[in-house]
Order: sequence, then C-alpha cells, then structure tokens
Amino acid sequence: MTLRIKHIFSTLILACIFFAYASSATAQSQSLSVTPPLFQLSVSPGNVWQSSVKVVNSNPYPITVYAEVVNFVATGETGQGRFLPIEGDVSDKKTLAEWIEIVKIPHTIAAEQSKDISFLIDVPDNAPPGGHYAAILISTQPTAGQGPASVQTVQSVTSLFFLRIEGDIEEVGTVREFRALDAFVGVPDVTLSLRFENKGNVHLQPKGDIIITNMWGTERGRIPVNYRSNFGNVLPQSIRDFTFSWRTDFKVTDIGRYKALATLAYGVDGIKSVDAVAYFWVIPVKATLITLLVLGIFITLITLMVRAYIRRVLSLAGVDMSQKERLPIPSDSGETMRTTYQKAAAPIKHGVLDLRARLRDIPTQKTRTAVVIDFVIQYRIFFLSVIALTTIIASLWWYVQSATDDDQTYEVRVIEDGMSAPVMTE
Repeated sequence: MTLRIKHIFSTLILACIFFAYASSATAQSQSLSVTPPLFQLSVSPGNVWQSSVKVVNSNPYPITVYAEVVNFVATGETGQGRFLPIEGDVSDKKTLAEWIEIVKIPHTIAAEQSKDISFLIDVPDNAPPGGHYAAILISTQPTAGQGPASVQTVQSVTSLFFLRIEGDIEEVGTVREFRALDAFVGVPDVTLSLRFENKGNVHLQPKGDIIITNMWGTERGRIPVNYRSNFGNVLPQSIRDFTFSWRTDFKVTDIGRYKALATLAYGVDGIKSVDAVAYFWVIPVKATLITLLVLGIFITLITLMVRAYIRRVLSLAGVDMSQKERLPIPSDSGETMRTTYQKAAAPIKHGVLDLRARLRDIPTQKTRTAVVIDFVIQYRIFFLSVIALTTIIASLWWYVQSATDDDQTYEVRVIEDGMSAPVMTE
C-alpha cells in the first residue's frame, strides 16, 4: 500500500512538471515580422491602389495571425504615435483607415514561412488634400469580433501608411528650438536637442547635418540627420524632438566655446531649408586652472624678459637707470666713446663682441670651453630668456596646430525613448 501511494505521488509530480513545462513553452515569446514596415504613397483623389504586406513567421511552429486597420496619429515629441480604431458609422470615409480594405479572416502561416496579405486603398473623390495616416496591425490574438480570445502571449507588428493626397499642399517647417542640454560641460560629451515643427498639412522629413566646430572654427564633429532613412518623419501640426549625443577624446586644446550649426532641408524636392545655431562650453576645472597657470607664467616671463632687455639697451646707450643720465661707453674697438643710444640689437651685438674678446688668444680647447662656460653663466639671464621664449613659441605653435587639426575621431549617437544607437558619420 505504501509503494502504491509513492507511485501515485511520483506520477502527480511528473504530471505537474509536464504541465508547467507545457505552459512555459506556450507562453514563450513568438517571433513575428512584417515587411515593408512603411508605405509612403502619393495618390490622387478617386484612384485605387493595391498591394500587400508580407508577414514572416520565424518560429519552428505554425501561427495564426489577424489583420486590422487603424488610424495613426502622433503623440508627444519623440516620434511615437497611437492607433485609433475606426469607430461609429464609417460611411463618411473621412480617414485613411476607412479607405483601406483588408480581409480580416484568420491567416495561418506555416513554420518558418511567410504569407502575403493583400489590401486595397480606395481614395474617395472628395478626399481632402494633404497627409493621411493609418496602419495595418498584424497580431497573434484576434480583436473584438474576430474570434474567440485565448490565453496566450500576444505578439503584434505594424505596417504604417503615410498617404499624400495631391492638391493644395502646404510644406511649412521650422526649427522650434535647438540647444545643448548642458551649456557648460567638463569633458567634450554633449547632448543636443533639435525640435522641428511641422506647420503644414503633409508629413515632412527634415534631412541635413549638424556641424560642430571649436572656438578656432575647426570642425570637431558632423551629425547626419535622417541620413538614408525612411523614418524620422514629422506629422502635420506636430513637433518632433531629435536628440543626439556627441563626444570625443579630451585634449587640452578642446577647452573653449563650441558652435553647433544645424542645416536642414525638407519637402518633396528638398528645396526648402532652415538652420539653427546652438552654443556650449567645454571647461574642465582642473585642466583650465593648469592652463591659466601656465599662461600666467608665460606672460610673467615675457614681461620680465622685455624689461631686462630694455634695461640692457639703455645701459649700453649710457643711461644710468638710477641717476637718469647718460654715461660714456666704449665703442666696439675700444678707441672712441659714443653718447648716442644703441640700437635695439646692441645687447646681442655687445655679447658677441665680448665672447670674441674672451676667446682671442686662448691657447687650448679646454681653456676655450671653460671661457664659454663662464660666459654662459655671466649671461645666464639672457640664455634663460632665449630658452623660455623658444618654449613659449613652440607651445603656442603646438596649441594652434592641435586646435586647428580636423583629423580627430568622435562618436555620434541618436537617442530615442531613452535608448541610444550609434550613427554612421562617414
């Protein structure tokens, strides 16, 4: 009796495991896709247009899908929209969803196969000109009135319709706002927000570039807007916020004010354009303080060198800086006295003559070396000034070359719904 109870108990456990596994397999997500995801059409009133959407079943088992036509309207500024089912009496035929005819019966698609679902767009003669928007929803669960509901994982995909009715078309777009979310950053990593407003009656797709330059006018980044894309449309009487991030490796020469220039074209022929400018600053505190300190040292050294050189010129010219009077000085030959001011190059010339006089009649190379060393020590301020000036010039040359070098890598990403994706910048 005990063995029989154990056998029944074991059977129940195995059955529970089996049903739990079966439920998990039934509830697993299904892979479903539709192509094309977007139809962009231009149709005249009174015309009929026919086509189909291909539904692809990538699952290793057959699935049944249902098709429904709904209207599509923009919501918010992130490019999202919402679907509005056809309600009430549809005899007036005012919306695109009412013009699309599709078979709503269940469609069974074999495992790892696809099926074309045909539809027809019958545009009425009195269709208003401008843009009209709808979608075909393909779902694994029927909507109300299409069949019994069942407990399953619902998977749905959409194919959007952007229909343009010829007639009195208004293509009017403008940049409502263009700015950097942070006007001051510590590293070259900035998020840019571009809000494009469509004031017309048809959808617009602004295309162009955002060029980022540093304070020297050198290009530091180029962001393509809607490059090689069928999406990125702005529906009539709505605003869409295009958000991008730009970053590059930090260098000391990146400190300063940056300019982002957005130039966009829109319209069927792309002949209309708008532009906008945004500014931001890259100011790392530590690097900026070090740069200011180095700059202050350079300015101080230059000032001291100029003053020392002027004093030397006046001294050679016979001016006693303490008594404010001229003193006689020997000429280059030592035979005559001159009372006029020396030329600006007099200190250098005087030093060269002094070195020549010291090296005259020196018998050995070792003695000559010692004389040169003594000469450098005596004129150490001059030589240190030359070294400092050379360093300053070399540093300025390096800074300008680095700041104006446009061969610098950068990264651009487009941000949508909190998610970011890299953008090709070639």
